[in-house]
Amino acid sequence: MLHRSIGTIALLLTAQLAGADVTITIPDGRQVTLYDNGTWTVVKESDNPETRRYAELTLEKKFDLAHGCKLGLRLQNNLTEQIRSLVLRFTAYKGGQIAFETVTRGYSYIKPTNSQYQEISFRGITCDEISSVEVFAARNCHVGDLTKYSAEAHHCLSLIDVKVSDILPIAKRAAAK
Repeated sequence: MLHRSIGTIALLLTAQLAGADVTITIPDGRQVTLYDNGTWTVVKESDNPETRRYAELTLEKKFDLAHGCKLGLRLQNNLTEQIRSLVLRFTAYKGGQIAFETVTRGYSYIKPTNSQYQEISFRGITCDEISSVEVFAARNCHVGDLTKYSAEAHHCLSLIDVKVSDILPIAKRAAAK
């Protein structure tokens, strides 16, 4: 590990002395561009699932409504770029496999390290009747290079990690094969 750090520092100094921008892959797998003015930016996140960063979706609250159920969800931006928009879809399942209702909620303008709280409501089903909630992404996200014109639903979904909850079973839709 010490050799990698020394090598990274040597490459940074060489890039500054040469007066040229250089792109390198750092030990955690991210690609970083080092600029001749001493600044840097992340060009590509790591493909390694152990070191890759995600926006974390957490189910924080559950409220019973008259003929419905309201859930409070927080999206924590652990990405290196601002989430300008990320539209998620949530399906409530009844009796295990019956998709009862799907609702959409958008998150927007969340800077790295910040979070945003949103609530969703399912009508016609109580919280006790919901067996699980599935999270999937609409084809509408704007994060870094992904824009509403270039992003596909699987790209948007790959940005998030849904945390296990003691409140209600909630999970991210499995990737299509």
